[in-house]
Amino acid sequence: MTEYEVPGPGASPDEIERVVVSLRRAAGTDPDRYLPELGHGLLRLGSLIATEPGRLDEAVDVLEEAAAVYRRLPEEHLHLAGLGIALQRKALALGFGFAERYEEARETAREAVEVWRRLVARGVEGSRAELAGALLVLGGRLADTGHHHEALDRITEAVEIRRLLVDRTDGTGRTELASALQELGVKLGEMGRQDEAVVHLRLALAVYRETAGAAGGRTVGDLGEHAMAAFAVGRTLIGLGRTDEARPYFAEAAALHAEIGAREPAAVAFFDHVFARHGYRVTYKGGILAWEKIRSAPETTSSPETATGPDTTGHPDTSARPDPAARPGAPGTPGTVGGASEGPGTPDRDDTADRAASASAARTGPTPRTAPAASDEDGPAPTGPTGRAAPGPAGPAAFERIDHLNAHGLALAHSGRPGLAVEPLTEALALARAAAVGSGLAGSLSLARTLHNLGLVQAWSGRRAEALEAVDEAVHLYRRRLGTAPGTVRPLLADSADSLGSRLAGLGRHRDALAPATEAVALFRQLAHADPDAYRGELARVLNNLSIRLCDADRHVEALAATEESLELHRLLHRDDPEAHLPGLAHALTNLALRRARLGRHEAVAAPTAEAVHLLRQPTRPHPGNDVTGLAESLAWLGWYLRRNGHPDAARDAERTARRLRRRAPKPGR
Repeated sequence: MTEYEVPGPGASPDEIERVVVSLRRAAGTDPDRYLPELGHGLLRLGSLIATEPGRLDEAVDVLEEAAAVYRRLPEEHLHLAGLGIALQRKALALGFGFAERYEEARETAREAVEVWRRLVARGVEGSRAELAGALLVLGGRLADTGHHHEALDRITEAVEIRRLLVDRTDGTGRTELASALQELGVKLGEMGRQDEAVVHLRLALAVYRETAGAAGGRTVGDLGEHAMAAFAVGRTLIGLGRTDEARPYFAEAAALHAEIGAREPAAVAFFDHVFARHGYRVTYKGGILAWEKIRSAPETTSSPETATGPDTTGHPDTSARPDPAARPGAPGTPGTVGGASEGPGTPDRDDTADRAASASAARTGPTPRTAPAASDEDGPAPTGPTGRAAPGPAGPAAFERIDHLNAHGLALAHSGRPGLAVEPLTEALALARAAAVGSGLAGSLSLARTLHNLGLVQAWSGRRAEALEAVDEAVHLYRRRLGTAPGTVRPLLADSADSLGSRLAGLGRHRDALAPATEAVALFRQLAHADPDAYRGELARVLNNLSIRLCDADRHVEALAATEESLELHRLLHRDDPEAHLPGLAHALTNLALRRARLGRHEAVAAPTAEAVHLLRQPTRPHPGNDVTGLAESLAWLGWYLRRNGHPDAARDAERTARRLRRRAPKPGR
């Protein structure tokens, strides 16, 4: 081997580094000859040192140098592949060790995906599998920066690619598909879609179980993937209230943890860290138990059943995803790892912003003043002599000031002065960010609620891009805390997810808006199932908003189905309390007419329009307040539509009602 030849597999980082030093000198004098080999050497070196403790920053620099070398080379397939690998590994390293550089990691991962897309378009062998791996990395980096719905899209794309790559004859590619399904299940769980998450996680787990008896055995990395999948299924089932069903999965994860420890003792520290982040630990008997149970019942009194039993209080967040770069034994190569309308001239109703803020405040009250027993960032929180969590550094006065500023800002916004509302909410946000440090659940919820409210008033003030950023961060914070206090967090997350859909739609990102709108419906469906009286109205509202998102995305049949379900709920609400729920029923009926018109069902438009007009004609019934203008526009358009399609009497009634509502409409305020 010459001084310019990169050593093969098994070489140490020092051996490769010596060759890289020589190649740097040689490439300076003869780049055409030595740059390709320098890029290869840098790629090997950066990948190796990324696995060594304390050398991540050095690895990032080396991988960036490798990418720079490959960018200088002609766009041949081999050189483009080298660039894609370098970018992907850099994104992994940045995402694993540098929270302050998450945005750089995201953009690096995005560039890697684009490189692999170019190679796929050229038909380069093996590039489709590499693209799937790059998409999974990008999904993780998008999630790190709060772009959860885009992350879900990229992970879903990776799953579909890996599904197509499975060899139906010998099963090659199934473990890669299982890894992608696991990522998808975790992401769905993080977004509150636990039922879907369980399906995908169980599919992944089934593959891991089938490979348990494979010839040659499994690596520690394979065992780790299996353990994390079992752990994620168990925690997701707990979030769904299916505790007994979860126990065997926890026992399975505990047994795999023991096997990993027997084969590679140093590796268990990583898995212990993952368990601790989600409020669990491995007991001395080898079971997995929630921290709260350990504190209330010493290990020495635990039975084998309770040692492996999950926490019955529920932890629906399934974020048990180990970063591919951090898995013990993981290979270093990629591939292993608002008021939106239906359209021009078709008005619709989307009252997300107005209702979400008041609904959240009414249900949850002021910010809780004590932190939970465990933090999902730092592991279990410190406890006092009674076993309760120690209070965070932010005292009651700080939270009271934040609550006061939030209430003041919302009052200004609801009085028609959203521009003035931004200032107190911006002040509240600065205080909430400071209070969130070390304050556990109380701080996180205070910060998320303030971000949610600020996003609302920014949207009402026309600052749509800022509003999206604020609400997206609120959704991210709520998701991270869903497993800590699901009863408190789930309705807040549902409101913010619904608002996020409106914010995305307001910026014209209609297809992106579908995911949070669907998430809001799923969350409120869970809440309404448990407490119909409290949440049936909210479910009806978000179903209506989802129907608007579906229309914006040209999915009109699905939009009609969502509207019909919303209408049925509004009928139930109106039956129980006609005075309070007349506005909602009137809107639902006009929306049904709009949906049918969009699908060309001309003869089916007149009946719901006439029913809405009849309801609004009753003088003893209240008319909608802030929704008057939107309802008037809907009826005016329906009047035009009905006249055009041969229903002059129904058209005249709709137009008269629209004119009457316009006279009652409040003056423009927001």
